[in-house]
Amino acid sequence: MNVLELTKNIIPEAYNIQRQGNRENTSYHGVVECVLHFDNGKYKTISSDNAKDLLSVNIIRYNHKSEMEVDFIERVLMHYKDSGSIEDLARRCGYKSTKTFTRYFKRIFDTTPKQWLFLIKKNEVIHYLQNTNIPINEIVSITGFCNMSHLAYFCKTKIGSSPTEIRNEAIEDNKGSR
Repeated sequence: MNVLELTKNIIPEAYNIQRQGNRENTSYHGVVECVLHFDNGKYKTISSDNAKDLLSVNIIRYNHKSEMEVDFIERVLMHYKDSGSIEDLARRCGYKSTKTFTRYFKRIFDTTPKQWLFLIKKNEVIHYLQNTNIPINEIVSITGFCNMSHLAYFCKTKIGSSPTEIRNEAIEDNKGSR
């Protein structure tokens, strides 16, 4: 596999919850701590005491072509959540030209920054609605929407159902799988 295949869905795929019996999930619920052990003997502990936090650890195995690509991916992952726009993300990643940033982003991630960010937001919203009991008005702020109507509009137009419908469908699915 090459860098493009393994990095095009770095974040979005992490939120896809498998609902098939006897298959090991790629996402785990209720995780409060994760310990990563490195081949040099060092380790890193990642934890969250806040139940509202989404602890997501993405493990990607790839053979990179250059350190520059790895550096680019790390900068994108480090800054995408705090960026208010593609221009802001490009600037935070060290690019003066949004056009150059977008061209490089497409080459590495095999999609545009706008589409990638959309998939992240969509999957994050779906995750919180389907897999947590966090009140919908709190999900509004956690996921970066201005208010409830913006979240509702996003869900209706981009996912096809209202936030309440998404949550209720997940509850029904969980009842049926017991």
